Amino acid sequence: GVQKERMVAEDMYVMSAEGKVISAPVAKPWPYKHPKCSDCAPLFMKSYLMRGAGAVIHSHGMETCMATMLNPGAKEFRISHMEMIKGIKGHGYTDELVIPIIENTPYEYELTDSLAEAIAAYPKATAVLVRNHGIYVWGDSWINAKTQ
Repeated sequence: GVQKERMVAEDMYVMSAEGKVISAPVAKPWPYKHPKCSDCAPLFMKSYLMRGAGAVIHSHGMETCMATMLNPGAKEFRISHMEMIKGIKGHGYTDELVIPIIENTPYEYELTDSLAEAIAAYPKATAVLVRNHGIYVWGDSWINAKTQ
C-alpha cells in the first residue's frame, strides 16, 4: 500500500527465512491504506534463499510483458549482441543471455513453485520472467538488482 519509491524502513515487513512475519509496519492514519504484506513475499523468499540475493525487485514493466509475448510457447527469452548484456552478472556483449519464462497464475503466491523450479534450472539467471505479467530480478543489493 506504499508507493515503492516512497518506502522507508518503517513501511516494511521483516520476515524470517521460513516466511514468518517478525515485525510489521504500524498503520498510518487515513488516507493511507492499512499495511498488508505483499502476496509476492514467498517469491521474494525463494530468491533470497536459493540465490543468496540481498534484494529482489518485482516489476510489471511493459517491456518485460512484451518479451514474454514474442513467442507465446517459449520457455525462455534469449538475446545476444546487445550492449546492455555487459551489465548483467557473468555476461559480455557476445554472450547469450537466457531468462526463463514461467506461466502466470491468477494469484501471485501460486507462482512460487514454478519460480523455484526456474531458479534451480537456470543457475546463471538473475531474473525470471512471468508471461503477460512482469519480472522478478535479484542482486546483491537493490542497486545491483536494478542493473540485472
